[in-house]
Amino acid sequence: MSSDSVGLLSSPEQSSSPSLLDQNIDDYATTTQIFDDYTGLNFQQPRSPSKRQLTIEESLITTNDPKRLCNSNLREQTDLNLISSTSLHTPLSSANSIDSLSIPSSPTTPPLSTDVLNWLATFLGMSNEDRSRATEALIRTCSTNTLQLNHIKNQIEPYFQRDFVRDLPRELALHVLKYLPASDVARASRTCRAWYETCNDILLWKRLCQTKIIPLKQSPTIFDDIIENSWKRSYACHKHLEYTWQHEKPLPAPLIFRGHEDFVITCLQFDGKRIVSGSDDNSLKIWSVATGQCEQTLVGHNGGVWCSEMTDDLIVSGSTDRTIRVWNIETGTCQHVLYGHTSTVRCLALHGDIVVSGSRDATVRVWNIRTGERLHMLSGHTAAVRCVCYNGKYVVSGAYDHTIRVWLPDEERCVHTLEGHTNRVYSLVFDGRHIVSGSLDCMIRVWDVEQGTCIHQLTGHLSLTSGMQLRGNILVSGNADSTVKIWNIDSGKCLHTLAGRNKHASAVTWVQVVLNYVVSSGDDGMVKLWDLETGDFIRNLVKLESTGNGGENCFYFKGKERFTSIG
Repeated sequence: MSSDSVGLLSSPEQSSSPSLLDQNIDDYATTTQIFDDYTGLNFQQPRSPSKRQLTIEESLITTNDPKRLCNSNLREQTDLNLISSTSLHTPLSSANSIDSLSIPSSPTTPPLSTDVLNWLATFLGMSNEDRSRATEALIRTCSTNTLQLNHIKNQIEPYFQRDFVRDLPRELALHVLKYLPASDVARASRTCRAWYETCNDILLWKRLCQTKIIPLKQSPTIFDDIIENSWKRSYACHKHLEYTWQHEKPLPAPLIFRGHEDFVITCLQFDGKRIVSGSDDNSLKIWSVATGQCEQTLVGHNGGVWCSEMTDDLIVSGSTDRTIRVWNIETGTCQHVLYGHTSTVRCLALHGDIVVSGSRDATVRVWNIRTGERLHMLSGHTAAVRCVCYNGKYVVSGAYDHTIRVWLPDEERCVHTLEGHTNRVYSLVFDGRHIVSGSLDCMIRVWDVEQGTCIHQLTGHLSLTSGMQLRGNILVSGNADSTVKIWNIDSGKCLHTLAGRNKHASAVTWVQVVLNYVVSSGDDGMVKLWDLETGDFIRNLVKLESTGNGGENCFYFKGKERFTSIG
């Protein structure tokens, strides 16, 4: 278990740091503490059997009423009340001063002299204006002596220290804490019980998780009996997973799903509970992740299945038989057969209840998967459509005619034809603002979808870019030249090339960004883990026993713990 995870599990009783507990002291102790400021005497606080004794600075911080009502105004008012309640309003005689202002004796510090006690009594009897002037005069008198100034500074500083978690309203304290890293919040929770309760606020940990793009974990975890806060538990699982990945900890034994015999698996979908595999044996299979068993075999296509998409209850598949089929994921029955394409359906893009299909007949078609109705046909490409994207507004298609087209499907109108590639376009990613295209010409181009202009041309790869993923302004590309590159699409610069002695031995077939990691698969039968920020190689996740059949073609992560690969 990682050190950060251990920190998350710690309670205030397990901390070795001093606890800022509320303490009560009587008027006598408070009065003598005022004089201790001048003599350096430490007022002895009760010691906890499991804590070290508080220093004078810590004692000053914790000296207050049991309800801990300590903001600056209340503290100043308390000090004024203590002073006004003191009977020392006029200078006293030597005998009376010593008797009435006696302080705890110390073996190392002599008692205050009569002159000092009388001076203090005179000071306490002054008005606020005279006290200020007297203090200024005292500081100016000590200005030539650095040791005296340091002593005054050390005595004054504790009065300006505040326990903001207790002093501020809870909402403001949480607002301050949310700017700390989660590891620091976990450490702060070990200070005392009050800090522990505040630092365990569920909304605070929700914000911390959202900052790191950590989803709420619904499935059972190893921390269920230890951490009650569901968002804090999700963060602990995240840190534990990172530790396992980064420190070469053994991974769970893989589940092997055997099916499709010796046919090629061409497409894969994964939702965390089920895996859907399509093959050129004309069928699809639905697998249970929990049991590893095949739940359904979907039979109906008359040609190989080349692409698929899935929702919570439906599966959509495209085939070389020129049809698209919509299947019920629970019963395995075919609900709709979508006819219209005149050649192989090569790619699909799903958004809500609308699926967009691209075909070797050079057309793009839009369908409603609930009703089976064809909504639109988009014509314009002069060669096979290899990849499509759809975000609910724009359809983007890439084809073997070297172009990318941007469509408004409701109007069946092409708004931009993006020209620049000199060979077939094989891959696209689209985030609603940027289009990134990969081609057989070894180039990756970044386009503005609204203007229809090329923003950057990313050069560096030596072959076909087969897989890309875009997260924010960071693009990860996998190429047949056996390398993975990380780019900043705002600047057009290559940040890292994932190569070296740990690179893939053959073509990279797929890449995916998971948390702060890049996961890549290749024809060499390897799945590798890399650091997204530094580009450093971390470990091999999978190594197939036999790599003669093409290695891993694609994989998906869901919930960060599980992945699937196909050979």
